[in-house]
Amino acid sequence: MSNGTEYVFQLIWYLIVFLLVIGVAFYITRFIGQSTLRYTRSTNLQVIDYIILGRDKGLYIVKVGDKFLLIGVSNSNITYLTEINKEDIKTLSNDKDFVTNLNISIERLKQLKNRYLSKKDGEQK
Repeated sequence: MSNGTEYVFQLIWYLIVFLLVIGVAFYITRFIGQSTLRYTRSTNLQVIDYIILGRDKGLYIVKVGDKFLLIGVSNSNITYLTEINKEDIKTLSNDKDFVTNLNISIERLKQLKNRYLSKKDGEQK
């Protein structure tokens, strides 16, 4: 075989190996992500809100059963601060279904399109 043909076959081989490595990495990452989700889901605990106060420091509102707790988290420990009344918690409503959220997103995209892409030639907004 000529030198040019060997080069083409070698290039194709490297491309196939590269795609195989990417595919294996994708499936391994997906598998690890799914197994991690199994261990992070809980029926009794839920992080409602948090704020980062600095490097490795933050405040978390955690729902434990029917109670809401404020805890402080740092690099070396977790501290119970207080219990919060349910009435004092502002939660985001996730009652909207997929279709409603999709329609809202489409409307927002239309507004952005009209604002930025509907300019006529030479017209400045």
